[in-house]
Amino acid sequence: MSTLITGTPHAVELANRQTLKGLRRRWALVAAVFVATVLGGAWLLRAQWSADYAQRWLLIAGIIVARELWLLWHGLASNHRADEARLLPTLGHGNRLTIARGLMLALLAGFIFSPRPPGWLAWLPAILYTIAAVLDHLDGYVARITNHSTKLGEMLDMEYDVIGIFAAVLLAISYGQLPVWYLGIGLAREIFLAGHWLLRKSGKPVYDLPPSSDRRLIAGLQMGFLSVVLWPVLAPPVTTVGAVLFALPMVVSFGRDWMVTSGAWDAASPEYMRRRRRAKALLEQWLPLVARIVGTILAVGLLWRAGPAFTVWQTTLGVGQGVLWAWVGVTVAATALFALGVAGRAAALVLVAAACLDSAAYGFSWAHNAWLLVCAIFVLEFGSGRGALWAPEEQLLRRRAGERTGERESSAS
Repeated sequence: MSTLITGTPHAVELANRQTLKGLRRRWALVAAVFVATVLGGAWLLRAQWSADYAQRWLLIAGIIVARELWLLWHGLASNHRADEARLLPTLGHGNRLTIARGLMLALLAGFIFSPRPPGWLAWLPAILYTIAAVLDHLDGYVARITNHSTKLGEMLDMEYDVIGIFAAVLLAISYGQLPVWYLGIGLAREIFLAGHWLLRKSGKPVYDLPPSSDRRLIAGLQMGFLSVVLWPVLAPPVTTVGAVLFALPMVVSFGRDWMVTSGAWDAASPEYMRRRRRAKALLEQWLPLVARIVGTILAVGLLWRAGPAFTVWQTTLGVGQGVLWAWVGVTVAATALFALGVAGRAAALVLVAAACLDSAAYGFSWAHNAWLLVCAIFVLEFGSGRGALWAPEEQLLRRRAGERTGERESSAS
């Protein structure tokens, strides 16, 4: 807990006025960087792509940048810690990372309503969203370890969450990577908050949600999925299978939270707790065990069919023998770790890649690679389950970086 800064309300107000002037000068620097970056991006796209699409990109990215700068300007008065009234004189490293994340998302949103760009530019949306996702993980961590967590950072983080997931989902749909119904997943949080508003407007109570580490985990997995699904080398039906599997935890999580916050379920009742324990045992213990057993058999079959020379894999990857056999070795090791439940989520990620590669090489097949994809994604989402020997990633995924032991998060993702 930080030490509270004392002082009369009048003295604090006078100090805040001076501090706000300095923060506004810093805002001007941020605005200059944003404008220069967007103009530079438009110049690059005009040279490498098309003048018409570059202008369209500039218009949309410019609108998002204007929105973000407006939010930052009006949020400067909230550049203080939650337990203090005095403004902090600097934005802090955490907020700087958050602001950089907003810039990446504005550049990403610029591609909305345009076809996928050609050549290496086709990778830009995926790269931009991946950078934004990494910054989203780092900004809170940096803010906490530097004791610079602010209300401004919280506000920007929530706003950028909306921009990021909506832009990524809309792009993936327009590129044909995701089905149209996935837009509902992208708007899940806004639909949930709209439900809150309707409950209050109708005079009904809105109940607090109990703490849950699942929300952060599900949101993180969703961001990871969207980062990958924007890769130009992926296509349906592989991405459609992924969409269904990554949508299910979101639907279940928001559905459960809605039943609790609307009062349909009492989260403190013994009956609710009993059913929750049973559901978690099924989803996080028994079904992952089944997925590991079935997935291991399928992974061995996939390797057997592609070997012994793995020439079709090599042709698909377009790599030399050294890289090919390194990848085969990684896949074999991941299969063994997956079977034993040793760092199962990481092993599952490798098997997801192997299933996608096999699908690209031989074609999508439920018998040969699709069910392996399903099993691997299930373990990636829910963990290694019962009988797992070692799961070091669980604590890493379920705790915010830099968070002290005992701190829990209760907000819906």
